[in-house]
Amino acid sequence: MPAELVLFATIATAIVIEAAPFLLLGCLLSAVFEHCAPAEGLERYLPRSAAGQVAAGCLAGVLLPTCECGVVPVVRRFLAKGVPPRTALAFMLAAPVANPVVLASTWVAFRGDLSMVLGRLACVLLPAVLLGAHFGRRPARGLLRHGLDLDLAMGCGCGCDAGSGAKPRGLAAIRSILSGAGAEFLHMGAFLIAGSLAAAAIKTFLPASWLAAVAASPLLAIPAMMLLAVLLSVCSEADAFVAASFATFPAAARLAFIGLGPMLDLKLIPLYLAVFSPRLAKALLLVPALAVLAVCLLFHLLLGSGGLSAGWPGGLP
Repeated sequence: MPAELVLFATIATAIVIEAAPFLLLGCLLSAVFEHCAPAEGLERYLPRSAAGQVAAGCLAGVLLPTCECGVVPVVRRFLAKGVPPRTALAFMLAAPVANPVVLASTWVAFRGDLSMVLGRLACVLLPAVLLGAHFGRRPARGLLRHGLDLDLAMGCGCGCDAGSGAKPRGLAAIRSILSGAGAEFLHMGAFLIAGSLAAAAIKTFLPASWLAAVAASPLLAIPAMMLLAVLLSVCSEADAFVAASFATFPAAARLAFIGLGPMLDLKLIPLYLAVFSPRLAKALLLVPALAVLAVCLLFHLLLGSGGLSAGWPGGLP
């Protein structure tokens, strides 16, 4: 077998093996949340102030882990059940990253580089606060596409959204949770494999001079990795391992990949356009991209190409 194919297979396999446990754990937690934590009654526990509602949405992912594939239907149910739009919109953008599984996977993938974890949080919290504050003053129906009934059950096609109806109990509940987690893992695993293959192909077959030319300039590397994040659509529980494999790229460019992907990719774009009003959908396509670009450029100016771990073998001590 040619050496290039061996290298290609080795890189792709390594990425999948490293990322799969985090993806499985994220799918399991998402299924448990779907079964045990419906939106009914959540609004009673939210702050009254506008700032408090936005903050609650940004931090809710810690308690309610949700993948980006299923977050749009979940937020739609939140709006239908009376959760304030400020909280719902902030949750939609922040929750796929601001949860323990994704933060842990980012820490492991980047060998304990705290700057990548904090930078990733900044990438999602900035647009979450901006969009939550701006559009949160509008009624829920004004945020949805015209003619879309708030009470209509909607699914994301990956097992994340079980729709309405009585919840099973006992062993039936366990089977339901495991079935939902398994379906989501198989669905999102396909994106992980595709992303791993694409990353391995880029690292193996593209001329090194091309990669070096792009990686040498943050003004090229950051937009290039943002575009790659949109196209590959890797789940947030696993995308850090794909980004970390681009070791020759500056840290800011790899941060752009893991910062933008959970908010804007080929899975989310049609959901945004189908569910939300044209004005909100356009903002969801534009604001996260601009926010991530700004955060990553600032990250590069402040920390350079290596982040906080520059100079530490294997990351922070």
